[in-house]
Amino acid sequence: MTQAVSYSNVTSSEEEKNGKLVKGMVLGAVIGGALAMLDSNTRQKVASNTKSMKDSTMEMVGQVKNDPSAVKNDLQDRMKSAVSILKEAINDAQNLYEKVNDDIIGQVNQVKEGSTEILSSAKEATSDLKDIGGKVKEAGEEVMDENNNQSSGNMNSGSTSSNSSRFNSSSSDSSNGSKIPGQLG
Repeated sequence: MTQAVSYSNVTSSEEEKNGKLVKGMVLGAVIGGALAMLDSNTRQKVASNTKSMKDSTMEMVGQVKNDPSAVKNDLQDRMKSAVSILKEAINDAQNLYEKVNDDIIGQVNQVKEGSTEILSSAKEATSDLKDIGGKVKEAGEEVMDENNNQSSGNMNSGSTSSNSSRFNSSSSDSSNGSKIPGQLG
């Protein structure tokens, strides 16, 4: 039983808070409206809008009193017209959705597939380029190793080859009188 009593106390407390909130909102709206009415332009606009609403309402009431079936038929015709316009708008929206779905999304998918192919081709080309670069590097190292081997070999046999070339150049010069291409002297 104590639980039921505490529940009712909580409920009444919340209702009091909600009641105070509603009262505060209404009071704030009244005060805000009163402050807005201090401006003469606002007062004139409110007065003219109120008068036009009153006139249109009175005109509608007069039409309903004179010929209620005509007002009813007119309202039904307006609703039918609005419904048909809304149906057309819905059909147009569906057509647009289908067009977007078929055309644009299809093209986007094609571009996506094409870009995937281009990306894979670029990756393959990069891999091939690395392989080619490795081969060029290997060839360069091979040339450098052979040059190093030849230079060290030439240094060891340098004295003999220079002596023999001197001997060859002197003997060929004296016997032929012509120079051998690539030899000095």
